[in-house]
Amino acid sequence: MKTTTRDAGDSAPSSDDSNGPESMSRGKRLGVSMLIVLILLGVFASSTPSSALKDGLLDLTRPYLLLTGIDQSWGVFAPNPPRTTNHVFARVDRDDGTVGVYPMASDAGLPEYWNYRWRKYAEQLWRKPAAERERVAFARWTAEQDRAAGHWPVTVTLVRSARTNPPPATVQDASLWREVPFFTLPVGSP
Repeated sequence: MKTTTRDAGDSAPSSDDSNGPESMSRGKRLGVSMLIVLILLGVFASSTPSSALKDGLLDLTRPYLLLTGIDQSWGVFAPNPPRTTNHVFARVDRDDGTVGVYPMASDAGLPEYWNYRWRKYAEQLWRKPAAERERVAFARWTAEQDRAAGHWPVTVTLVRSARTNPPPATVQDASLWREVPFFTLPVGSP
Protein backbone atom coordinates (compact mmCIF):
# COMPACT_ATOMS: atom_id res chain seq x y z
CA MET A 1 0.00 0.00 0.00
CA LYS A 2 1.24 3.45 -0.92
CA THR A 3 1.51 6.08 1.80
CA THR A 4 1.75 9.80 1.32
CA THR A 5 3.27 12.27 3.74
CA ARG A 6 2.00 15.82 3.69
CA ASP A 7 3.00 18.92 5.50
CA ALA A 8 0.39 20.65 7.60
CA GLY A 9 0.17 23.47 5.02
CA ASP A 10 -0.87 21.11 2.19
CA SER A 11 -4.62 21.08 1.74
CA ALA A 12 -4.92 18.45 -1.03
CA PRO A 13 -2.77 16.11 -3.05
CA SER A 14 -1.25 17.61 -6.19
CA SER A 15 -2.95 17.06 -9.53
CA ASP A 16 -0.11 14.73 -10.54
CA ASP A 17 -1.31 12.19 -7.96
CA SER A 18 -4.74 11.80 -9.66
CA ASN A 19 -3.51 10.74 -13.11
CA GLY A 20 -2.75 7.10 -12.32
CA PRO A 21 -5.02 4.11 -13.04
CA GLU A 22 -6.15 4.00 -9.43
CA SER A 23 -7.81 7.42 -9.91
CA MET A 24 -10.18 6.02 -12.60
CA SER A 25 -13.56 5.33 -11.10
CA ARG A 26 -14.89 1.80 -10.93
CA GLY A 27 -17.65 2.71 -13.39
CA LYS A 28 -15.19 4.05 -15.97
CA ARG A 29 -13.05 0.93 -15.69
CA LEU A 30 -16.14 -1.24 -16.13
CA GLY A 31 -17.21 0.81 -19.18
CA VAL A 32 -13.78 0.57 -20.82
CA SER A 33 -13.65 -3.16 -20.10
CA MET A 34 -17.10 -3.69 -21.63
CA LEU A 35 -16.07 -1.69 -24.72
CA ILE A 36 -12.99 -3.88 -25.14
CA VAL A 37 -15.09 -7.03 -24.80
CA LEU A 38 -17.58 -5.65 -27.37
CA ILE A 39 -14.75 -4.94 -29.82
CA LEU A 40 -13.28 -8.41 -29.36
CA LEU A 41 -16.70 -10.06 -29.78
CA GLY A 42 -17.30 -8.04 -32.95
CA VAL A 43 -13.94 -8.96 -34.44
CA PHE A 44 -14.49 -12.60 -33.51
CA ALA A 45 -18.02 -12.64 -34.97
CA SER A 46 -16.92 -10.95 -38.19
CA SER A 47 -14.11 -13.40 -38.85
CA THR A 48 -15.78 -16.73 -38.03
CA PRO A 49 -17.59 -19.04 -40.45
CA SER A 50 -21.39 -18.90 -40.65
CA SER A 51 -23.06 -20.45 -37.62
CA ALA A 52 -25.79 -19.82 -35.05
CA LEU A 53 -23.13 -18.47 -32.66
CA LYS A 54 -21.90 -16.00 -35.26
CA ASP A 55 -25.46 -14.82 -35.98
CA GLY A 56 -26.10 -14.26 -32.27
CA LEU A 57 -22.86 -12.35 -31.78
CA LEU A 58 -23.51 -10.21 -34.85
CA ASP A 59 -26.97 -9.32 -33.54
CA LEU A 60 -25.29 -8.07 -30.37
CA THR A 61 -22.35 -6.25 -32.00
CA ARG A 62 -23.85 -5.06 -35.33
CA PRO A 63 -24.74 -1.52 -34.13
CA TYR A 64 -21.19 -0.97 -32.90
CA LEU A 65 -19.66 -2.51 -36.05
CA LEU A 66 -21.80 -0.32 -38.32
CA LEU A 67 -21.13 2.82 -36.28
CA THR A 68 -17.37 2.36 -36.42
CA GLY A 69 -17.24 1.11 -40.01
CA ILE A 70 -15.50 -2.17 -39.14
CA ASP A 71 -18.39 -4.26 -40.46
CA GLN A 72 -16.23 -5.73 -43.21
CA SER A 73 -16.24 -9.20 -44.63
CA TRP A 74 -13.78 -11.01 -46.83
CA GLY A 75 -16.42 -12.22 -49.29
CA VAL A 76 -15.10 -9.89 -51.98
CA PHE A 77 -11.90 -11.93 -52.17
CA ALA A 78 -12.88 -15.51 -51.59
CA PRO A 79 -14.14 -18.00 -52.43
CA ASN A 80 -15.97 -16.32 -55.34
CA PRO A 81 -14.98 -12.73 -56.09
CA PRO A 82 -17.43 -10.61 -58.09
CA ARG A 83 -17.50 -11.45 -61.79
CA THR A 84 -18.75 -8.02 -62.82
CA THR A 85 -17.87 -4.39 -62.20
CA ASN A 86 -20.96 -2.28 -61.59
CA HIS A 87 -21.73 1.43 -61.40
CA VAL A 88 -25.10 2.99 -60.63
CA PHE A 89 -26.43 6.24 -62.00
CA ALA A 90 -29.77 8.00 -62.13
CA ARG A 91 -31.21 9.01 -65.50
CA VAL A 92 -33.71 11.86 -65.30
CA ASP A 93 -36.20 12.34 -68.14
CA ARG A 94 -37.39 15.94 -68.22
CA ASP A 95 -40.61 17.50 -69.52
CA ASP A 96 -38.72 19.31 -72.32
CA GLY A 97 -37.41 15.98 -73.71
CA THR A 98 -33.87 16.32 -72.42
CA VAL A 99 -32.18 13.72 -70.23
CA GLY A 100 -29.94 14.36 -67.22
CA VAL A 101 -27.50 11.81 -65.81
CA TYR A 102 -26.46 11.75 -62.15
CA PRO A 103 -23.69 9.21 -61.45
CA MET A 104 -22.84 7.98 -57.96
CA ALA A 105 -19.51 9.22 -56.63
CA SER A 106 -16.64 6.98 -57.74
CA ASP A 107 -13.50 9.12 -57.84
CA ALA A 108 -10.09 7.48 -57.71
CA GLY A 109 -7.28 8.44 -55.37
CA LEU A 110 -7.88 9.91 -51.92
CA PRO A 111 -11.63 10.62 -52.46
CA GLU A 112 -12.07 6.90 -53.05
CA TYR A 113 -11.97 6.35 -49.29
CA TRP A 114 -15.09 8.40 -48.55
CA ASN A 115 -16.82 7.49 -51.81
CA TYR A 116 -16.64 3.81 -50.87
CA ARG A 117 -19.84 4.17 -48.81
CA TRP A 118 -21.64 5.63 -51.83
CA ARG A 119 -20.55 2.65 -53.94
CA LYS A 120 -21.80 0.23 -51.28
CA TYR A 121 -25.08 2.16 -51.10
CA ALA A 122 -25.42 1.92 -54.89
CA GLU A 123 -24.73 -1.81 -54.74
CA GLN A 124 -27.49 -2.28 -52.18
CA LEU A 125 -29.90 -0.30 -54.39
CA TRP A 126 -29.66 -2.75 -57.28
CA ARG A 127 -28.79 -5.95 -55.43
CA LYS A 128 -31.25 -6.08 -52.50
CA PRO A 129 -34.83 -6.94 -53.49
CA ALA A 130 -36.14 -5.37 -50.25
CA ALA A 131 -34.50 -1.97 -50.90
CA GLU A 132 -37.65 -0.42 -52.38
CA ARG A 133 -37.79 2.37 -49.79
CA GLU A 134 -34.14 3.30 -50.46
CA ARG A 135 -34.69 3.31 -54.23
CA VAL A 136 -37.69 5.64 -53.87
CA ALA A 137 -35.75 7.95 -51.53
CA PHE A 138 -32.74 8.11 -53.83
CA ALA A 139 -34.89 8.73 -56.92
CA ARG A 140 -36.75 11.56 -55.14
CA TRP A 141 -33.49 13.06 -53.93
CA THR A 142 -32.15 12.96 -57.51
CA ALA A 143 -35.33 14.66 -58.78
CA GLU A 144 -34.85 17.41 -56.19
CA GLN A 145 -31.24 17.89 -57.34
CA ASP A 146 -32.46 18.19 -60.92
CA ARG A 147 -35.16 20.72 -59.91
CA ALA A 148 -32.56 22.73 -57.99
CA ALA A 149 -30.52 22.89 -61.21
CA GLY A 150 -33.51 24.55 -62.92
CA HIS A 151 -35.04 21.55 -64.73
CA TRP A 152 -38.48 19.88 -64.62
CA PRO A 153 -38.01 16.14 -64.04
CA VAL A 154 -40.79 13.76 -65.03
CA THR A 155 -39.24 10.33 -64.44
CA VAL A 156 -36.15 9.08 -62.60
CA THR A 157 -34.71 5.73 -63.68
CA LEU A 158 -31.96 4.04 -61.70
CA VAL A 159 -29.57 2.21 -63.97
CA ARG A 160 -26.81 -0.30 -63.28
CA SER A 161 -23.93 -0.10 -65.75
CA ALA A 162 -22.15 -3.46 -65.72
CA ARG A 163 -19.18 -5.12 -67.36
CA THR A 164 -17.79 -8.63 -67.00
CA ASN A 165 -14.43 -8.81 -65.24
CA PRO A 166 -11.66 -10.52 -67.20
CA PRO A 167 -10.14 -13.75 -65.87
CA PRO A 168 -6.97 -13.39 -63.79
CA ALA A 169 -3.78 -12.69 -65.77
CA THR A 170 -5.73 -11.22 -68.70
CA VAL A 171 -3.96 -8.18 -70.04
CA GLN A 172 -6.83 -6.43 -71.81
CA ASP A 173 -10.52 -6.34 -71.03
CA ALA A 174 -12.59 -6.44 -74.20
CA SER A 175 -16.04 -6.62 -72.61
CA LEU A 176 -18.38 -3.72 -73.17
CA TRP A 177 -20.43 -1.88 -70.57
CA ARG A 178 -24.12 -2.68 -70.65
CA GLU A 179 -26.85 -0.63 -69.01
CA VAL A 180 -29.55 -2.41 -67.00
CA PRO A 181 -32.42 -0.22 -65.71
CA PHE A 182 -33.66 -1.63 -62.40
CA PHE A 183 -36.06 0.97 -61.00
CA THR A 184 -38.25 3.78 -62.39
CA LEU A 185 -40.17 6.40 -60.43
CA PRO A 186 -42.52 8.95 -61.99
CA VAL A 187 -41.87 12.22 -60.17
CA GLY A 188 -44.04 14.55 -62.30
CA SER A 189 -43.58 18.26 -62.72
CA PRO A 190 -44.33 20.50 -59.72
